[in-house]
Order: sequence, then C-alpha cells, then structure tokens
Amino acid sequence: MKAVMSKEIVGARPSVEWKISPVLGMDSETRQALEGIEREAAAGLVAVPGIFMPDAGVRARLRRLGVIEEAQEEDFSRVKSVVLPFGGVSMRDKRRWQEHGWKVMDARSQQVRRAQVALGLLRMEGAQTLIIGRHDDPETQALASDYPGTIVLEDTTDIARMRYAPAFGAVCQTTLSPRRVAWLSQQLRLRYRDARLSFLDTVSPSMALRERALESLCGWCDGVVVAGDRGEASVEALLETAKRFGKPAALLNDLRELEGCRKLALTAGGFVMKEVLDDLSRKIAGEGRF
Repeated sequence: MKAVMSKEIVGARPSVEWKISPVLGMDSETRQALEGIEREAAAGLVAVPGIFMPDAGVRARLRRLGVIEEAQEEDFSRVKSVVLPFGGVSMRDKRRWQEHGWKVMDARSQQVRRAQVALGLLRMEGAQTLIIGRHDDPETQALASDYPGTIVLEDTTDIARMRYAPAFGAVCQTTLSPRRVAWLSQQLRLRYRDARLSFLDTVSPSMALRERALESLCGWCDGVVVAGDRGEASVEALLETAKRFGKPAALLNDLRELEGCRKLALTAGGFVMKEVLDDLSRKIAGEGRF
C-alpha cells in the first residue's frame, strides 16, 4: 500500500507528532491475491493447504468467509477448490493434487515462483542449493521442500556450519530485509572464495520499497511503530531497520516501549490490509493515538 506522508499531527498526548510511511502494508499483487481467494470463496467452499497469508487480520477475514486453512488432503474432496498459499507449497504436492482431479488455484507470489524455478535450475546444474531465509518460516520451508539437502541460511552461524562445495546456488525468502540478504550473501562469498556462487535475489520489490521508505523517516523520528504480527518476516525486517538506525521500535500492542518518544513514524508489514491502515490513519488524524 502506498500512503501519502501525513502532515505532522499533534494528538492527545501533548507534543507527540506522527508521520505515516509513504509505502507500507500490502502491495498490489498481495491485495489481488487476497481478492482472488475472496472471489473463489464466494463461489464455494475453499481449502488452503497451509496459511494463506501470515497475518491475523487476513486469517480472521478468511474464517468469516468459510475458508479452511491448514487443510489436509482428506478435506479436499469436500471443497470446490484448493488455493495455494501466497508463500507457496511443494510443487510435487501441487502436481499430485492436480492429477487427483482437484481444482487448484495458484495464488503464489511471482517472486516465490521465480525462487522455486531458480532452485530447480540450480540443482540441475549440480549446485548445492541454498535459501537465505528464516528456518521456521512457511515460505522458506515450501521453497526447500522439493530439493532435499537444501540449506537454509538465517545467520552467519549457518554459513560457518556449511561444508565446502564447488558450486553454490542461492535464492532468498521474499519478505526479508534486502540489506540483511545482501549482507549474508556477501558473507557467503567471503567465506567460500574458491566456490562458484550463483545468487538470484528474490526479495519482493515492495519489501525493498517499505524498507527505504522507513529509512527516509528515521532521520526525523525518535521512535517507530510497526503494524503487523510479531514474528512475521516483513514485520521483523522493519523492526530490524529501525534498530539499525538506533531508533526504538514497537508493535501496536507494545507502545509502552515508546514512552517518552515525541516523534513517531508508522509503518506496516507486507500483509497488513488497507482497511486496517485506513482505520489507523483515521485514529491518528482524529485523536493523535490508536
């Protein structure tokens, strides 16, 4: 979501000012995927083999529409269609479901599709496949699931534990901080100078825009508020960005951590819906607080 930067707003707490990041929340592709599953659910019962998008607001919305998330294969026979999560699933599973005759709607993001295709090509070339990502993230797990032996690199400890290979082939989780991805890929190159490294940067372009937009506010603010769920990768990336600039950062339900801050910047993770952000903007404009 793109938002026009708000004017400085003085609210109920004296001398507290707010600015809204010019880029935050869902991008157009994410919104279109959500609208697509909503249309599918309006036409009949829908199952998702996993979590469609890692956001509590999105999950509540889909529950109201009767969408079955984290569905098992035995659930597929009683639904109209199977919708793949935005963060992807194993392509072997997708092919099997299609061969069984279930209607499959592919809602994977373009960057996830790129990463899955790239991993397959890299494996065909004989490279040790790598994913720069978070070990416990469903997207990273989906990317790795089709290629046994793929190594996930979350930090430099993972890089240090790797064994040398003549060729490495890497992609990255789409919702990570671009700066973190660049740093880890650099560390990988420095450690294995004699190996050939093929690296495809599959970070979502909108993630890079969110990060840069927040960076542009960090010179002004003395605290950052991030809308979204704790643990969701894009939210954690924005919290990390604020801390890199030496700014305290907190989620909406942890604002006590920002007591004493007088200039607050608001941003949001990549799965926060426009309606949520519009509501926050109205509350800031009307009351100067949430």
